[in-house]
Amino acid sequence: MGRSNAVARIESFPLLDDVVVLTDAAMKAGTPARIVPRLVENLRGLLANVGDLPQELLQVRKRGYVRRELYRSPKHDYRVIAITWGPGQASPIHDHADVWGVEAVLRGELEVVDFRSVREYEALNELLPSGQHRLKAGNVISLLPPHDLHACRNVGTRETAVSLHIYGRHLERVRSYVHLEGRLYRQEEVRLTSV
Repeated sequence: MGRSNAVARIESFPLLDDVVVLTDAAMKAGTPARIVPRLVENLRGLLANVGDLPQELLQVRKRGYVRRELYRSPKHDYRVIAITWGPGQASPIHDHADVWGVEAVLRGELEVVDFRSVREYEALNELLPSGQHRLKAGNVISLLPPHDLHACRNVGTRETAVSLHIYGRHLERVRSYVHLEGRLYRQEEVRLTSV
């Protein structure tokens, strides 16, 4: 299968073709509540032994993690994104704009801390941690709104981490949360960019 709708030009990455086939098959389940568990299960089997990744996916930036859009589905509109995390790099607390998703680690180890909003004020939110995951290569988690608020961090001190994300549609803007004090955070809209 050719990746005619591939966005980033990643050479020699057959795993992407497999991910597209499995995602297309999961999309037949119809609703996010059925698509996501099916996709998580399918990816767990596929990602058990990823092997070497293309060098392009291992290139980091000092100023923060790098998003690479790898594929846009012409039929279902889902997106496949790779994120490259340098040692210690992290995302802010963020949501996923009411879009379902699946996140998997291809290389390295990520810490994912889930949050829940316990109270909303006009421009502020009171957030509490609600769970934590240590994801190693091959691990897969699901994101089903409204349970999609989290922060991610590469826990490696020397190793680059790479994660694979599949989102139900294009994520152009998400809500990010800036810590003020205690449990209070200010909500900001952030525009996502990919290389």
